[in-house]
Amino acid sequence: FLASVVSAVLGTAALLPWLPGRAFSLKGAWLGIVVAVPVALVGWSYAGVLAALGWILIVLAVTSFLALNFTGSTPYTSLSGVRKEMRLAVPLQVAATLAGMTLLFAGGLV
Repeated sequence: FLASVVSAVLGTAALLPWLPGRAFSLKGAWLGIVVAVPVALVGWSYAGVLAALGWILIVLAVTSFLALNFTGSTPYTSLSGVRKEMRLAVPLQVAATLAGMTLLFAGGLV
């Protein structure tokens, strides 16, 4: 989780022009994948497949959400663009977080 926060805050700011996609949430999702996959591969051996998939979804959603907070802080975004991106991205981030928490819970039961 800490790796997700650090990569979103520092990575988004440092790599913003080179990350693919126009939406800041998508740029954060790319960083989330880069961070989540190695963390999940390490955790897979300890917690199992369901928990590893749950952590991938949670880290992806958190990193994407934190990168989304950069929306509006550049001269290239407008208020209507920010609203449009948030209407699309936030429900997906919430769904990914809830699915990840469900997988974590299910992985703990198995």
